[in-house]
Amino acid sequence: MRANISIFSVIRNTGLLFLGMILALGIALFFPDPSFSQEKKQDKRIRFSAYAQFWARYTMMNPGSRINESQVANTADLSLRRFRVKVTANPIDHLMFVVQAGTTNLTSLSHNESPVELLDAYGEYQFNQMLSLGGGRSNWKGLTRFAAGPGSTLLYDVPFLILGNVNRTDLTLRNLNLFAKGQLGPLDYRLIISKPYIPVTAKPQEGISNFNNLKVKPNLSAYVKWQFFESESNVSPISAGTYLGRKKVLAIGIGAEYQKDLLWSLSSGDTVLNSMKLFSADVFFDAPLNKESGTSLNIYAAAFLHDYGPGYIRNLGINNMANGIESKIAAFNGAGNAYPVVGTGKSLILQSGVTLPYFNRRTKKTRLMPAFGVQYSRFERLSDPMFSYDLGLSLLLKDHSSKFVFNAQSRPIYTTQGTALKVTDRKMMFVLMYHINID
Repeated sequence: MRANISIFSVIRNTGLLFLGMILALGIALFFPDPSFSQEKKQDKRIRFSAYAQFWARYTMMNPGSRINESQVANTADLSLRRFRVKVTANPIDHLMFVVQAGTTNLTSLSHNESPVELLDAYGEYQFNQMLSLGGGRSNWKGLTRFAAGPGSTLLYDVPFLILGNVNRTDLTLRNLNLFAKGQLGPLDYRLIISKPYIPVTAKPQEGISNFNNLKVKPNLSAYVKWQFFESESNVSPISAGTYLGRKKVLAIGIGAEYQKDLLWSLSSGDTVLNSMKLFSADVFFDAPLNKESGTSLNIYAAAFLHDYGPGYIRNLGINNMANGIESKIAAFNGAGNAYPVVGTGKSLILQSGVTLPYFNRRTKKTRLMPAFGVQYSRFERLSDPMFSYDLGLSLLLKDHSSKFVFNAQSRPIYTTQGTALKVTDRKMMFVLMYHINID
């Protein structure tokens, strides 16, 4: 059943949330943090950093998938999943500029001779610990802890549900936006208003919501978390996926995202506009078990209530190698490694992992980290629940700065059975990733 959420209640609740944030900003401006003003002046500096992720992969393809004109049941490939080069500058005290460029999903099907693109270009001024204001093109987002994308991930990526609107209302998770953020004791908040890009649109269908080609309204999002034990940094929009036991962190958060009249559908032949209303609650726990041996425990769980309008489903295939499909034998999933990841309905995700003892306690470098992740969703349009899972094993050569990650993923295949969409098969994808940071 689709979440019956009144547009007026969403506007009211969103308005109250934003009003609360504005009051918090006012407090931060008029009651500055004394300890902050007494800090030593920052050095004017420029810092360079970079990271890259390389994939070697074997994929069992969805029915009817094609690579060029060849129909394939499975494929092996190499790809550059991500490459980023970042420059961070502090020209004066408390002012920061960030510029980042890179490429994503560079495969043998990528024919662009210049795949590197500008990703981030934004500035931020920190008034005190309670308030920073910024703007530009960035991946500052609300809704969940990991809405801005991957950081020091537990598996080979963040749960794909969190990336559900990637390249639909943004470009590689980025938008032109204004943001406010800060920390008031254990309370950490972020508030974002963005001007989304025009999404890929479709004609309205009877009873099935999809993105429209009307004027794009502003996107509002916010995320608030309460931190127990040690506090986390909020300098970057990307939150840590695991600290490998270097910190003891327990953070409980709630978030929301709203965009008016983003989608449309037909109801008895009449066009109906549907607003995107997304809500989440999550909990993150990371703590050492034995610091000397290097063991630690990590748990992340989140619940989502998504309303995109009636029957909305997005089949998402990350770094998809298929570029065509034989429609006569195609499943509902579409081509390649795609499956129903996000849609109108309710979802739960859970990830957990442990670090095992150092191979050598004296050098304290190499260790293993087994982990797992699951997504369980009840999407309005699907008759069967959507259940996917990941099993991973990381070889941490130097924590997250240099690591190999092996990940096995199982996804459901949906086909039409009468008038219902049911699971009729499952497919696997195996990824060996090497990740390297340069700081």
